[in-house]
Amino acid sequence: MKNGAILLFSVLALAACSQSKTTDSSSTVTVYPSETTTTSTTVVPSSSAQQTSSESQEKAEEPALSYAVNLADFTQEITLSDGTKQTVNHLAFKAKQKNQPTTITLDIKDLNNYGKALYLTTTGGDEVFYPVAVADEPTKRITVTNDAGAKRDIKVNTVVRVAALEDSSDPMEIVGDTYFLSYNDQGTISLATRNFSENTAGTPLDTTNLVEYLPGKATAETPSSTPVADYPDSETYYDAIRAAWQQQQDYIDSIDDDAVKQSVQTSHSAAIFEANRLEMEHPEDTDLINESLQKVLSGK
Repeated sequence: MKNGAILLFSVLALAACSQSKTTDSSSTVTVYPSETTTTSTTVVPSSSAQQTSSESQEKAEEPALSYAVNLADFTQEITLSDGTKQTVNHLAFKAKQKNQPTTITLDIKDLNNYGKALYLTTTGGDEVFYPVAVADEPTKRITVTNDAGAKRDIKVNTVVRVAALEDSSDPMEIVGDTYFLSYNDQGTISLATRNFSENTAGTPLDTTNLVEYLPGKATAETPSSTPVADYPDSETYYDAIRAAWQQQQDYIDSIDDDAVKQSVQTSHSAAIFEANRLEMEHPEDTDLINESLQKVLSGK
């Protein structure tokens, strides 16, 4: 009996020791995975993650609208070839690339509901204008090609949206196009437009294939075709605008093909174009010119 009690006590003691070791072992296992997990969280970012981080840092460091163009730079005093000075609110941009408009003028104080317009002179000598809206938007990257054929990426904020004419015509099929203004390395303003040769009108605009226009000379320009003294009142301006309207209407009436008629500038647009041309030459008579234009458009 005594031997049995001793045996039972030994068994219980061994069981207690075993339980203690198991508890210690369990505690050790719990610690090691925790240390391993902590170590495994240190990873090397992928190249795409590094790029995203770099872009985010660049955006954070770059001021908003830092590439915006100040439209006040369009107002300038030019010297005409006869020595007189004149204040204008437009810049004429030029390009020598094939199958592109030779000159595009952006007027920021124009006689239309938008107050701004683009005047395009084609290689064939045709002149067309479109009202435009100019605004600053979040930074966008575009690709432009200069006259030397060199391409480069630039960042822009200032956009020029081509709007519909009041008579809803679209002779160059560019209504809805978005063009861009930016400052270039020469310290002047560049205008980036559709590449009319490779990205033809009527197709979606490709902002990775735009043509860069640079401003032409702003001095020694030709004097007004008609001196200011010859426009003493709105009646004389009216005659000039009415003549432009009639000339275009006669041209339209001479066209037999209806499809061709739809593709040319309307007499309505021709009158507005002439009024805006006169306003650019004689900004001091803007009210008189606009009064005359409204008479022509209303059929008076």
